[in-house]
Amino acid sequence: MSSVFEKYDGKNPESTVVDYLQEQLHCCGVKNYGDWTTTQWFNSTGNNSVPQSCCQQEAKNCTGHLDQPQELNTRGCAQELESGLQSVISYAMLVILGFAIVKFFAMLSICVLTCKKEESGYQPLYTAAFA
Repeated sequence: MSSVFEKYDGKNPESTVVDYLQEQLHCCGVKNYGDWTTTQWFNSTGNNSVPQSCCQQEAKNCTGHLDQPQELNTRGCAQELESGLQSVISYAMLVILGFAIVKFFAMLSICVLTCKKEESGYQPLYTAAFA
């Protein structure tokens, strides 16, 4: 993930992915917004700011300047991505557990029905006398 942030220049396809990720997950940087200070993009712009995709949605006049940290998302994207994946995996495990329980009771029902002694209603004749 760090390598994608390092390649950020604001124009290439990787930059679009980083911006989208930061906007959707409400995060900034890999660990936090301070990660941007070590990137080539930060050093080349020289304006002491992070990408505007780091701005909180409620902040209308956010420019991404580091002197206004209250307008920036402070959590890192790695942490947000990890918590999102954990919740998806938790839901998947619950669904799998539900299917396993249904399958168990289906197999139990089949065993009960198969093992149940079936009475035919006919009785065997043990004598040779007819009529």
